[in-house]
Amino acid sequence: MPLLNPRDQDYLRGRFAEELENPVKLVHFTQNTAVSQLVIPGRENCLYCRETRELLEEIAGLSDKLELEVHELSAGSAEAAAQGVSRVPATLIQGTNKGRVRYFGIPAGRELPSFIDTLVDVSKGEVGLAPETQEALAALDQDIHIQVFFTPT
Repeated sequence: MPLLNPRDQDYLRGRFAEELENPVKLVHFTQNTAVSQLVIPGRENCLYCRETRELLEEIAGLSDKLELEVHELSAGSAEAAAQGVSRVPATLIQGTNKGRVRYFGIPAGRELPSFIDTLVDVSKGEVGLAPETQEALAALDQDIHIQVFFTPT
């Protein structure tokens, strides 16, 4: 059973057709459902891994400009370590520009519109910042790590 209702699917399909300019790759790190049912000392179970993967599969299926790549997070996951991912569910949103967006958790409910906006922005290669802010960031001589926390309360 789909997580997105048909009306929302139609809306997103149309929005993606109009607004996605370049391909976007969703690199998703998850935990196997069977593994997440086991209680392993020192390891938290992934509460929304299955639902997150299903939602991302639905979203990626709405446009040929969206690609979903799925990786299993394990203790020795070189790909996860290289991407700075240590917990799941985690999704990297990659476009053609420098930088990356890492999204932790399930992009559902009130988070979904922001997640969709991010897909569009990454596809366009835009950041939506004022020119003065972009100039100030361009003047930095080292990489910075920006984190944004979202809560519906």
